[in-house]
Amino acid sequence: MNIKKLLSLLFAAMLVLSLAACSTQSNEKTQAGDDSYSADAAFSFSDSGITATGSSEGYEIEGTHLTIESSGTYSLSGSCSGGSVEVKKGTTGVTLILNGLELDGSDTAPISCNKSTEVTIIAADGSVNALSDSAENNDDEYPNAENAVIKCKDGSNVTLCGTGTINITASGKNGIKSGATTDAEGEATLTIKELTLNISAPVNDAINAEQLLNIESGTLNISAADDAVHSDLVLNIGAAGTDGPTINISECYEGLEAAELNVLSGNISIMSSDDCLNATNSDLGSYDFAMNISGGTINAYSSEGDGFDSNGDLNISGGIIAVWTANRADNQPLDADGMLNISGGTVLAAGASNGMGLSINAEQAYVTFSASGQFISKGDVASIKSAGGSDLFSAAASCDASFVFFSSPELDSGSSYSLYAGDSSAAAAEAQAGTATVGGGMGGGMQPGAAPDGGSGKFGGDRPTGTPPEKPRQA
Repeated sequence: MNIKKLLSLLFAAMLVLSLAACSTQSNEKTQAGDDSYSADAAFSFSDSGITATGSSEGYEIEGTHLTIESSGTYSLSGSCSGGSVEVKKGTTGVTLILNGLELDGSDTAPISCNKSTEVTIIAADGSVNALSDSAENNDDEYPNAENAVIKCKDGSNVTLCGTGTINITASGKNGIKSGATTDAEGEATLTIKELTLNISAPVNDAINAEQLLNIESGTLNISAADDAVHSDLVLNIGAAGTDGPTINISECYEGLEAAELNVLSGNISIMSSDDCLNATNSDLGSYDFAMNISGGTINAYSSEGDGFDSNGDLNISGGIIAVWTANRADNQPLDADGMLNISGGTVLAAGASNGMGLSINAEQAYVTFSASGQFISKGDVASIKSAGGSDLFSAAASCDASFVFFSSPELDSGSSYSLYAGDSSAAAAEAQAGTATVGGGMGGGMQPGAAPDGGSGKFGGDRPTGTPPEKPRQA
């Protein structure tokens, strides 16, 4: 087992106890009807200050700034402009209950979990909470800024959960920022589950993690200027055997990005200008990048970039996928510097470019349709039908398309299938399986030893040489 995979397993194991604690506490308190969640202390914020009830130990109040200094459960409510909560460095066993909390941190993070902390943030059942900052919370111009609405620093282990709602407006830089694993501060993780999380990040990323990021469940609605969800190392979406999260990304530069991107379950919708899914990190050099999709439903559209882009292998073993790319140049619905491996799932990948250039290893049959001109128009219902006329798959086209790739367990290698645009037959091709090296534009074909062309079912498209430079990352 390589080091990367071992680290992923270790990180996942570390989270089991904290995640179980989050679910147990939230469920027990809700069932008991205890709105305070049996807090050791409760704090009510206002513009004039913070009112505390309960224990007088474990915290410090200075104006509208609250510092948590010891383990315990703390309930937070009220509304405050310029208010903030900080968990002191090295403090573990902290639970923050947000119960109708509205904080505008202005030039800092409304909630900051300092280095080597262990914090669970629970949105109380039925509560709506709002956290925001200003343009001054950006260290590009203001050196002491925290760069996020919820800031989780190096070595912190933070879980966001509960059955309430958190609305985040990030006018400074990031919505949520999680730090790195270091020798001095320890392992860093960020986990999101259960809650409804609405993030508007008009400057940078909605969620940015430097180490391990798990989004297990809940509902996330995201609009971002840069990445919607980014991890420098590992990003896990959902979990095997679960419904996973619902993630709606209405606007972003790139959708989901990590050096190792794993989609295990969930219902994901992405509208991006560049790549919808991206497995990359320009700072890691020779890292074994991978994109692994084993479950879930993904509907994705890119106006200018690739659909799914892996700087290593792209492995699809399950799930239901429809991905569309409108760019007519060298961007493709599926792109891998390594191998495209398909062993399961249902995949429709279509675009306005001439095709895809990559190496494919298909245990499951696939079929491709391509044309010199457009045969699918935006808004058409694109359908794949068997020779007998049975519908195998259909999806509304997010853009015009002159290339369609389809793979499904219902396909049989050697059998013929048809592509329809609405009620009109657009193309026909023969399904195939096996290993092939493909690319080189519409005039290109399979390399020696590859599967046969199949007429209009060949791949096309130009694939740029080398790996394009990544856009600069921001803190």
